[in-house]
Amino acid sequence: MTTSTTDADLIKPWYKQFWPWFIMVPPATAVVAGLITVYIAFENADDLVVDDYYKSGLAINNRIQQQKNAADYGYAATLNRLPDNRLFLKFDNAVPNEESLQLLWSHPVVAIKDFTIVLHRQMDGSFQNKSENDLAGRWFLRLSNNDDWMIKSEISVEKDTVHLTPQLN
Repeated sequence: MTTSTTDADLIKPWYKQFWPWFIMVPPATAVVAGLITVYIAFENADDLVVDDYYKSGLAINNRIQQQKNAADYGYAATLNRLPDNRLFLKFDNAVPNEESLQLLWSHPVVAIKDFTIVLHRQMDGSFQNKSENDLAGRWFLRLSNNDDWMIKSEISVEKDTVHLTPQLN
């Protein structure tokens, strides 16, 4: 008995042939890359634009007045950041009469990373606390008692000591 192979027996199914896959893979890759791009765009959206410009404009006048008040009171301070995230704040001349101060850590780009640390007065007149947040990187610092005065500065990875002063510009 002899077996004969015909042309129908030599034709492979479409999914075993090269050309359908060669034609389908580039568009499928583009769709997957597009979906990944959309995911990245929504997960890492920039927070650089303020939603309510009018309220922000009014708040600027309040911040300028707070910094003028700090300059009038003679407030300036040095903040030391230790490797274990302990923070020590010592005022240079005049020391506020509060038991605790608010230290806002504002990330330059990602607003969701912003946080506030409450620094408590110690017996020697300094203010201290330990942060549970990651303090590495670049941050804008704003120290205040809530509404009356404010001093600020900027800290980065390279610096563990920063001087906070009223910035009247």
